[in-house]
Amino acid sequence: MSINTVRFSDFDLKPSIQEAIAQHGFETPTPVQEAVLGLPDVLSTDLVVQAKTGSGKTLAFSLPLINDLVAGGVPRILVLAPTRELAQQTAGEMEWLGRPLGMSVAVLVGGVPIGPQISQLRRGASLVVGTPGRVIDHLERGTLNAATIESLILDEGDHMLDLGFRDELESILKRMTAIKRTWLFSATIPDSVRYLVRRYLKDPRKLTLSVDETVNDDISHKAFVCPSRRRYEALVNVLLWERPERAIVFCATKVETADVALRLAQAGFGAHPIHGDMGQRERNHALEMFRSSTTGILVATDVAARGLDVTGVTHVIQLGLPSNIEAYVHRSGRTGRAGHSGISVTLLSPVEARRMKGLVRSFSVQINWFPVPDRGDLEKLEHLRLNEELDKLAALPDGKDYGELARAILERDDAVEVTAGLLARLAFEGPRGYSLKAELEAEQDRANRDRGRRPDPRSSNRRSEYRGDRSRNFAASGSRPRPRGAR
Repeated sequence: MSINTVRFSDFDLKPSIQEAIAQHGFETPTPVQEAVLGLPDVLSTDLVVQAKTGSGKTLAFSLPLINDLVAGGVPRILVLAPTRELAQQTAGEMEWLGRPLGMSVAVLVGGVPIGPQISQLRRGASLVVGTPGRVIDHLERGTLNAATIESLILDEGDHMLDLGFRDELESILKRMTAIKRTWLFSATIPDSVRYLVRRYLKDPRKLTLSVDETVNDDISHKAFVCPSRRRYEALVNVLLWERPERAIVFCATKVETADVALRLAQAGFGAHPIHGDMGQRERNHALEMFRSSTTGILVATDVAARGLDVTGVTHVIQLGLPSNIEAYVHRSGRTGRAGHSGISVTLLSPVEARRMKGLVRSFSVQINWFPVPDRGDLEKLEHLRLNEELDKLAALPDGKDYGELARAILERDDAVEVTAGLLARLAFEGPRGYSLKAELEAEQDRANRDRGRRPDPRSSNRRSEYRGDRSRNFAASGSRPRPRGAR
C-alpha cells in the first residue's frame, strides 16, 4: 500500500485557509480532495466527481472555491444537498473554512421558519447551502438572486434524484444565468444523473474515485432470519445479542420508525426516531442526543441513509428487505467509516431471505446467515457475562472496602439467597428478549412446503441456506449480550 505523502501545504491555498485546516487537525488530503485540488484550471471547467459517501467531498469542492472567492455582500456559491441534515453538516464545514476570510454561510432548508434564513441572506452571506425545495422558495420570493451565483454544487446528485428532486433541480439549473461552473458530486452515476450532466453541464471533466456500489471492506455483514410477524421482537433480541455501542436502525416508513423508536424507549433502550415529518428542532435534538451518546440507537428512514457522518456507529440494522442493492449499500455505509470497522445487520423473514440472496447474488458482498437469537440463547450469554463480571469483581483491589456491609449481609439467615438474588437482578434487569425459535421454525417449514409446490429449478437442488446450523454455539461468536443504554 502506498503512503500518501501529499499535504495540504503543497497546494496554493491562502495562509488563513491553511491555518484553519491545520487547526482542525487535517494534514493530508483524502483521495477526492487531492484529485480536485490537483486539477489544473479546475475553476474554469464543469466537473463530475464520482466518490463514495464519507470520502471528504465537502472539503474537495469547498477548498478551491472558497480559496478563489473574495468576500462580498451577495451569494456567490450555492450548494444543493438532498436532506436538511446533510445541508447543515455541509454548511458547518464551509463556515469554519470561510470564517477567516470574512465569509458567512446561509442555510436554506425546509421544516424551519423562513424568516431567519432571509435575514442571513440580507446580512450578506457569500456561501449558501440548501435543499432544492427551499432554495426554489427563496428564488421565487426574490430573497435569493440567481444572477449573483457563480458556482453551483450538486452534492449527492444521485440521492437528490432518488428522492424525486429532478424537477426542482432542473428549475434551479435553468435560473443560473451567470454561472461560471457547475460541479456534480455523486456516489453513483445512474442514467438519471447522466441525463442531468448531458443537458446542463458543459463538456465536464470527470473524476472517478469509486465505482458504482462498492462495498466497504471494513464492514462485516450479517443477516438474521426471523418470523415475519415478530420483526420488533427479533430486533430486541438482536440488540441484546449484538449489544451495539451506537446503532442506526433503518425502517421502511415514517410510521414504523416512530413506532419502533417508541417501543424501544419504553423497553429501556435509549432510542430516538428521525424522519421527514419531524420538525427541524426535533431532528436536530435526536441527532445531537445520538452524536453525544446520550442515545445509543437512532431509528431512521432513508432520510439518514446518506450524508450523515456520525463517528462511532458500530452497527447498522435494517428491518426488512431493502428496495435494491443501492439502498442496502448506502444504509450499510453509515458504519465502518474513517478506517473503523462496523457491522451491517439485516432482519428478514424466510421469504425475504431468499429474495435477499437473489439481490446480492451478482454483487461482491459476503453475508453471514443466522437464525435470530432466541431467549434461551440470550440467557446462556447472560450467564457467561455474569460469571465474567464476578471474576472481575473478585480481582478488584478495593473489594474489601465494603467489608462491613458484606459481613452484615452474611450474618443474615437468608444470606446466600439474598446475595445471589441481588446479583441476578443486577445482571438480568432490563429487556430479556423473546422466544422466537418455534415460530420461526414453523414459518420456515411452511415456506419450504410452498417452495415444494412451486419448484425453482435454480435452487431445487440446494438445501435451505437461511436456516443455518441450529447447533451453533452463539456464545462463541464473541458478541456482547446487552445494548449500551438499556436499563
